[in-house]
Amino acid sequence: MNVLVFSDSHGNTEPMVEITRQIKPDLILHCGDHDRDALALTEAFPQIPLRVVRGNCDLGSRNPLRDTFELQGQRLVMTHGHQQHVKMSCGPLLQMGAAAGANILLFGHTHKALYKIVQGIHLINPGSAGIGKQSCALLQLTDEGVTCAHLPL
Repeated sequence: MNVLVFSDSHGNTEPMVEITRQIKPDLILHCGDHDRDALALTEAFPQIPLRVVRGNCDLGSRNPLRDTFELQGQRLVMTHGHQQHVKMSCGPLLQMGAAAGANILLFGHTHKALYKIVQGIHLINPGSAGIGKQSCALLQLTDEGVTCAHLPL
């Protein structure tokens, strides 16, 4: 299963639409900050399921702050990260993920791409889809396990 992960699009939807057109993922995830930008993906690709959480810039959003779900035998937890103060440390984020039984922990907020495995948890920040060095993450879930690659936008 191929999953495209975005965050921090801040109104810049065209790069997300273009990479989605190229990759043709099975699922799209948006980790907040301008969560309404995900509507452009829904409109362009109504056949691709989409999950969204809200970030600190998503005032009035009805999307959840956190989403926990399972795919291909993996437990994913998706949040924006501002409530866990990820700009200072990933410690509280990792504690939240461990408490939720996460195998994969997705977040944004820092605008910096990150992929590392900490305490058995795949910690993934796709980077910013809208500001600075724009990127997203391509998460591949197979029977053999999890891989992640960052793609420039």
